[in-house]
Amino acid sequence: MPQEYLRKLATRSIGVQDLAAWHWILLARTAEDAALRFETLLKPSERYAGDFSPVPMFVFLRLLHRTDISWGALKLLIDQAWQILGSLDQHQVDTHPQTMLQSTSTRKPLESMGLDALVILVVRLLRHARRVWPASCVRITQLWIAHAKPGRVVRMVEQDEVREKDAVRLSFCYNRILSLLSLPPNQSPYQSLHHRQRAQFMAIRQMSTFNPPLIINREGYRGVVRVQLAHRKIHQERRWARLKAKTWPPWKEDKLGIDAFVGLEQGISRASDSLRQMAEAGYGLSDWDKAAGILAGWDTDHSPTIQKRSAVVPDSRSPLSSDEQRRKSKVTDTDGLWVSRIKATRTLQEAWICFLACKDQRRGVSPEIYHAIFEKIVYDKKRHQPHIRGNVSFPMQIEDELPLAGDGREVEESSSSHNQAILTREPIPTFDEMLNQIINDNLQPDGRFLTFLLSHARTYDEGIQILHASRLSESVKEVLIPWKEEPVSDVSALLGKLPPWLFAAHVDFLCRFAYDRTGVSSQPHRFCSAHDPAAQGIRGTVLLLRHATKLVLRRMPFYRPPWNSLLRLLARQETVVVLKKTPLTPDAQAIPKFHKACRVLQYMDSIGLNMDPAGFRSLLVVTANASESAKNTLFISGNNEERFMAQALLDEGLSLVKAKFSQLVQQPINSIQANQEPSKHSSFDGPSTLADHSQQSSSTPTLSQIPHPAHLHAYVRFLGQYPDYDGLADLVRWMSAFSKQIMVEAKETANGVAMMRTCIVAVRAFLEQPLAQGVEDDVSTRKGEHNHVRRVDGVRQIVESNELWDGWPSDEEVEQYFSVGEQRLGYLDDEM
Repeated sequence: MPQEYLRKLATRSIGVQDLAAWHWILLARTAEDAALRFETLLKPSERYAGDFSPVPMFVFLRLLHRTDISWGALKLLIDQAWQILGSLDQHQVDTHPQTMLQSTSTRKPLESMGLDALVILVVRLLRHARRVWPASCVRITQLWIAHAKPGRVVRMVEQDEVREKDAVRLSFCYNRILSLLSLPPNQSPYQSLHHRQRAQFMAIRQMSTFNPPLIINREGYRGVVRVQLAHRKIHQERRWARLKAKTWPPWKEDKLGIDAFVGLEQGISRASDSLRQMAEAGYGLSDWDKAAGILAGWDTDHSPTIQKRSAVVPDSRSPLSSDEQRRKSKVTDTDGLWVSRIKATRTLQEAWICFLACKDQRRGVSPEIYHAIFEKIVYDKKRHQPHIRGNVSFPMQIEDELPLAGDGREVEESSSSHNQAILTREPIPTFDEMLNQIINDNLQPDGRFLTFLLSHARTYDEGIQILHASRLSESVKEVLIPWKEEPVSDVSALLGKLPPWLFAAHVDFLCRFAYDRTGVSSQPHRFCSAHDPAAQGIRGTVLLLRHATKLVLRRMPFYRPPWNSLLRLLARQETVVVLKKTPLTPDAQAIPKFHKACRVLQYMDSIGLNMDPAGFRSLLVVTANASESAKNTLFISGNNEERFMAQALLDEGLSLVKAKFSQLVQQPINSIQANQEPSKHSSFDGPSTLADHSQQSSSTPTLSQIPHPAHLHAYVRFLGQYPDYDGLADLVRWMSAFSKQIMVEAKETANGVAMMRTCIVAVRAFLEQPLAQGVEDDVSTRKGEHNHVRRVDGVRQIVESNELWDGWPSDEEVEQYFSVGEQRLGYLDDEM
């Protein structure tokens, strides 16, 4: 380094050893290693008696610029952000400023950083939170509030009064935070909704404490509207939805005499009320706001629509785009109006009427509008049925929790009454007819539209036809379609240009037809070549699996759905992975599929990517199938080597599943004692335990991911059939310790509470199964039976002491559980 640079650094008390330390942090292989290195230099006791200067803020911001930040790394970085910014009490937001990093350096202290750096810090933390830990948005918002309020922001506030220029800046930042909090995560957008709403309310309350109060601008109001649209209907909204007539528009229709006292004002949903407040604040309603109003239950002509739960408002541009950027865009928000009208319907006939009206008023129909009507056509065939296989209907499933029109993607059946019938001038086309229409019109699908079409292609040939009709470049098509043995293009670079959701849809498309041989035609399509799997029968399905695996390994995505597609394919009974020296029967293919799943998990671990609940569920099925094959080998084989390998696989499978569940929730399950609260034990066992967990907000979940009761139910069945009764007892203790968090998430999904009860019933069913089968009368068996009785009694005490679980299941519930065939784990294949 030139001496001139060294002298300039010396004037700021920065030496070569400081540069080497910062370089050491930034060049860490993983984000978690970088966060741990930053933690080492952040502690005053580790600075070797002043040999190192405090780490500057730009190093920390550069850490947040990484794309491989995992849950453990993010948790460490949030703790370090609190430490850097001076908050020693992370349970209280309204704490006074604390003295920060003590140093003899002549530089400015880090707590005096400007508002811009603080905004960058919070924005980057929120971006990573959406990807790996959405529940942490509450704690990040508390961090923002604690340092962007009167008395905390340097040179911004004088005697708790905000100057006009500073008020404009601060108001813009607060509204941008509201907008960022409204953006849904890429996966499970509804699961963390209550955390995002709570964070928004905290920010709005803080805005009212300024003098004068900070105003909410259009961007802030839109952020609030997005969150309210994504919520489930409250009691008042559900009551109004039941009063809507079957005709169109669905005006209020009194069912009882008391319904006459229900006025139109009670039909205003929370999202509509937020839009009304925005209009009262002086903001005119744009087309985006009108589209949101249609989803909220009222059209632009003040006629009613169906209140539609939606994670995003239909719009082709970024939610954070300015009005000027929207005006310059080639796509207008009028597309969003018609998309919302099609979505805010109950039946396919109602949606088709809106689509025909759109064609009458416009010269051309955009891909976004075609996407909306395609969704109605597809989900019309997946209509919600009164009985869902896999669930037991318990008395606790009350009527107020049953889904209504607009609560999900399902499309209701059209009314058979002549008085309520809807007549259309054109017949409703099928999926194939609609697809041929857009291809003939040379409408090239791309983006989310192309993703949807690929996800719902019914045959391999149809998916290939969709790819050829898309707007993708020819080089990308060559890589995606398994035509050639080795594409000449740079595969990794081309795959990196695809959006993650589109890449995931293509991998899922290949995996679906790698087991469904009925969807692969016996004759090659006109677009196919001699190397295409469509003409190669069962060998072609194996080639599809290999091609999908090759694409995933070339891209190595941090987006989990492509990995989940591979695991879900391996969980299928029909999947064939080995052709030579192995029979094609499911029992013979089960163990090779387990080993292939282990390799997939190793690749995920190599990039620091943990499993999500969907992937864990597939792993349960793969391991269960392999264990059944190993048990058969132990039963019929007389070869000691084969028996040894089978027993080793059983032990390995059980250990793998337990380890992956602990990794999933970042919590060692067997470390929890009965009746132990989550706050009394470590949040997870790993490198990031260096963080001070006592500083974590009590309102923020301590789990990286909270499994849905359906996934817990699958895990209970797996442990019960293996069998591993000690592991089942440990799981019940863990579920009891985190029961409040689990039930909060369960209430956000349809039938989640009933499925939780099913999970508890399964616990009793499997624990008492050995006692019901009877045992031989010998000393060792009697001792084992006595221990098992004590185990069952201990689990029963845990269940009965938990107020959220409705007590120990009755004999009738257990009988009903077995009567619907829930004991068999393999039925999961029908849901994948």
